[in-house]
Amino acid sequence: MPRPAPATRLSLAEISSAQQGVVTREQLREFGYGGDAVRAQVEARRWQAVTSRVVVLHNGPLTLPQRQWVAVLSQPGAALAGPTAAAAHGLQGFEDPVIHVLVRHESTSHPVRGVRVHRSRRFSPDDVHPARSVPTVRVERALVDAATWCPQPRKAAAFLAAGVQQRLTTAERLRPELLAATRARHRAFLLHVVGDIEGGAQSFGEIDFGRLARLAGVAPPKRQRFRYDRLGLRRYLDVEMDGYDVEIDGAVHLRPLRYWDDMDRQNDLIIVTGRPILRFSTVGIRLMPDRVIEQIAGADERFGRG
Repeated sequence: MPRPAPATRLSLAEISSAQQGVVTREQLREFGYGGDAVRAQVEARRWQAVTSRVVVLHNGPLTLPQRQWVAVLSQPGAALAGPTAAAAHGLQGFEDPVIHVLVRHESTSHPVRGVRVHRSRRFSPDDVHPARSVPTVRVERALVDAATWCPQPRKAAAFLAAGVQQRLTTAERLRPELLAATRARHRAFLLHVVGDIEGGAQSFGEIDFGRLARLAGVAPPKRQRFRYDRLGLRRYLDVEMDGYDVEIDGAVHLRPLRYWDDMDRQNDLIIVTGRPILRFSTVGIRLMPDRVIEQIAGADERFGRG
């Protein structure tokens, strides 16, 4: 087999650089490397054939971007999707060792270790982000898919809430993506969650509290309201109810210094406004919803103005 011309090797080098050293056998054939030439490079330990379709042009360990390129190039027309794509867009707190990719429903998939292939009838080139190096779906599609692929509805809702809380997107941009997913798991529940997020619930604990408030039969909560403290500083509260306020504490509030800051802030606000403040932990909201409902109803009866 004659060696490729220098200009051809340069073009292959450019493609290799753009794809982190990961190329398909089809791309190699376009530059003069047939099956025998590829096999010779692999046997000489210069390259490694990582799948039946993909070759890496070195013989060392693969980086995460290289593993992602292997995942998408191993499936025709694939893109990073779900939690993998969400992480690529910056989502934190939902790490998944599996690389998730999306392909058209009619595509033939090829098994790759550590890669999960998802099929979709509504996957199109418009779903792929135009500026990502590795083909990756847009953040709204990534979050909605990640949510609807979750067996547990709580984790599904957490994906959407975290995406908005971490300022990757907005509830308004998530809604049409979720509406388009007509057969998706948890769809009705997640549409309700998006509505709660649109109302200002930036944490999953606030979303749960809104649901429990409805079950308690009280007026709808108003979220992320503010009060002025004794120094005239604007202090935000998680929830404003009729006649009292509510703070919802996640695990970070249990740290000693944060806990004291919270108490100091709460005392100051009660002194200035005269409004009671109830506190609920996210753990309590999750594990003792009946008790939370009971206390909401009791506070409404004691402090409510209507």
